[in-house]
Amino acid sequence: MKKLVSVLLAAAVALSSALMMTGCEEQEYPVSIANYTIEKEPENVVVLDPITADIMAYMDFERKFAGRSKAVTQPELKAAPVVGTEENPDIDQIVKMKTDLVFCNDKINEDAQKKLESKGIQVIKLQKPETTAEVKTNYETIGKALAGTKKGSAAGKEAYNKLVQDLDKQKREIEDLNKTGALYTVCYLYIDGQKLNKLSSGSFGNILMGYTNCVNIFSVGTNSTSVSPSNDTAKVVASANPDFIIYDKKETLEQLKSSKTLSKLNALKTERTLEIPLADMSLPGITAGKTLKKMIDFIYPGHGATPDEAVKATSPKNEKTTKPQETTAPKGEDVSAQYNISLTDLTLAVNSEGESVSALQQRLVDLGYLTQSEEDSNVTGYYGEATVDAVKAFQKKNGIKETGDADAATLKALFLSTAKKAN
Repeated sequence: MKKLVSVLLAAAVALSSALMMTGCEEQEYPVSIANYTIEKEPENVVVLDPITADIMAYMDFERKFAGRSKAVTQPELKAAPVVGTEENPDIDQIVKMKTDLVFCNDKINEDAQKKLESKGIQVIKLQKPETTAEVKTNYETIGKALAGTKKGSAAGKEAYNKLVQDLDKQKREIEDLNKTGALYTVCYLYIDGQKLNKLSSGSFGNILMGYTNCVNIFSVGTNSTSVSPSNDTAKVVASANPDFIIYDKKETLEQLKSSKTLSKLNALKTERTLEIPLADMSLPGITAGKTLKKMIDFIYPGHGATPDEAVKATSPKNEKTTKPQETTAPKGEDVSAQYNISLTDLTLAVNSEGESVSALQQRLVDLGYLTQSEEDSNVTGYYGEATVDAVKAFQKKNGIKETGDADAATLKALFLSTAKKAN
């Protein structure tokens, strides 16, 4: 009898432990995000912030959309009703929708936020992600809020990794399209207060442009895409004379054409200009792949779009244009200006240090002879063993004696637009 009781007790304990473990495994809520606590999984979500909406759409959370602000214009989300603006959402309409959660940004009116919270609606304000690390964090944060601590966080990580893979796949498909071995140069420009501007350093838009396999003319130095303080945006553009210009709206293109200096740019003369709204360049979700594809189809006509479609999509109406596919990258053009390096009487070798070494290394990165990532950068400003090996590889590829030193001949060849890439 005692043996039977012991067996039954053991079974009961095992069953109890299993139930406790199962309960722990399924414990997804409450979720803590910064100073927010979400008690249960939200079912009806209103999204005022277009960046958050873009990420949610990429993560297949459209089913939770109860409403959106006027700023959320993605085609995939237009079925959700509009509930006012980012600044002043319609509180009564949001309440009638039995909303559990509202995603917003810093634009929301403080009184509107307080009214929503007074109605028992959770409000989460997310900052605009400016770097890849911040984009990844937003993916995980949104995942946790909508699907729980474990499942949601995992879903966010998985979706972000998939985004990177999708963008990288597009880049790999066009890496061999330029048979000359030269890298095209490109830039993104927009007008703010009548002043010509570039994308901020490390922004998602700049990262996205990197997937076009082109050299961003503002990509200079180790950790920055900013221009030198002594040069304004217009001067850098004029000096670099990029092969392609991407801009935010018609007014920007008109200002470029009306400038005595900038109107002479090759990209303007040959109509190698593409309009992409500034907002689209900062959307790191379902829109990102489409924006990249639009840039790739424009720069490499015939890759996913016919040449006629590429010209029609990017040329002003009633103006004679030159088809992009009939143009080639300039042959033998000196591109050192875009790297802020003067080649006059310059030679570099082992143990050299400074900005010229950084520019050399950045050029080697752009040509594929040096690697660079968030975790491991070879653009250090110091001429070490890795730089020596990269210079030797470049010299071998370009028919120069393999010394590992960046002498005058090597530097001249390196900073030509026709310099051969590593692959």
